[in-house]
Amino acid sequence: MRNVKAARVLLSDHGNDVDKLKEAEPRLFEATGKHAKDGSAGSGTTGLPNAGAASDEGKTLKHWREVTGLTDDDKKE
Repeated sequence: MRNVKAARVLLSDHGNDVDKLKEAEPRLFEATGKHAKDGSAGSGTTGLPNAGAASDEGKTLKHWREVTGLTDDDKKE
């Protein structure tokens, strides 16, 4: 069920008959979204890496040096 609160509110409009509510509002009973029990729909993942995620320690260190303004480009020879 997608929204229990909404179903409870609408249930009285259908004579407290769950079958009538399911027939009138089938979208309330669809297993979609992030809370679906089968986990197939709306699992919250895209299969892509996190934005800005570094793949190794060196890249992470370089990233944070750039963020803080401590790049190696500022070194004098």
